[in-house]
Amino acid sequence: MASKRVRRNRTLTVFAVFVLGIWWFTSCVGGQSSVAENTPTATPTPTPTVDEFAISLLPEAAALPPVKEGVTNYDLANSPVAGLADPAWVKATSEKTGIPKRVLTAYAGVALQLNAYKPECKLSWNTLAGIGWVESRHGTIFGGKVKSNGNMSEPIYGIPLDGKNNTKALPDFDDGNFDGTAEFDRAVGPMQFIPPTWAAWHSDGNGDGIEDGQNIDDSAFAAGRYLCFSGGDLSTPEGWRKALRGYNASNHYAQDVSNKAKEYAEKAK
Repeated sequence: MASKRVRRNRTLTVFAVFVLGIWWFTSCVGGQSSVAENTPTATPTPTPTVDEFAISLLPEAAALPPVKEGVTNYDLANSPVAGLADPAWVKATSEKTGIPKRVLTAYAGVALQLNAYKPECKLSWNTLAGIGWVESRHGTIFGGKVKSNGNMSEPIYGIPLDGKNNTKALPDFDDGNFDGTAEFDRAVGPMQFIPPTWAAWHSDGNGDGIEDGQNIDDSAFAAGRYLCFSGGDLSTPEGWRKALRGYNASNHYAQDVSNKAKEYAEKAK
């Protein structure tokens, strides 16, 4: 028979083994749980969505104007924009929308030409018209008008962009060569181009060899090219929003253009 000391030592040994067994079991289980919790899991890439504001902005794209009789596909991509749209359509649509005929001739011609050689853009004439209305009331903002040759009866210049009147200060870019002042930049013409943007997108929409920001054909053509570059596919909400934000980064501006473009599309039906 074992002594009391031996029996006590055996009891302590058994108890120690039992405690170690419990510690090992709980450690292993806890370790496995910790690994499972900390292992990164694959997260599916979310499907891109377009914000509701962009969706609400997208105006209906008015149907392209009919082409003037005798105009070929080559002419659509290479001729002065004022000679592309059917004059009867221009007259009727001008009466429906209130857009001056000579100005609408330019918007329609630019839309036809850009859809001929850059069809992926899907620029509509009513988007150009919405911008033209917001920027200069189609060239009539200071009591002037667009003449039959596309030039302004009186040059249009915006206010100095000097940081006042809720403007962003734009120090002179062009020594006053485009906007007539060498202190601060200001927007020019019926589509209101600032000097740096005109320097990048200057265009000759009427084929006279002169790129004139005060001419509706040249400025509307430059505007169309710039919108296509900025937005890509203007038939999509995001593309249209990007195009307008490229032209003017204000949401309020984009909403105003959208409202007018929608109005023109509806009236033109």
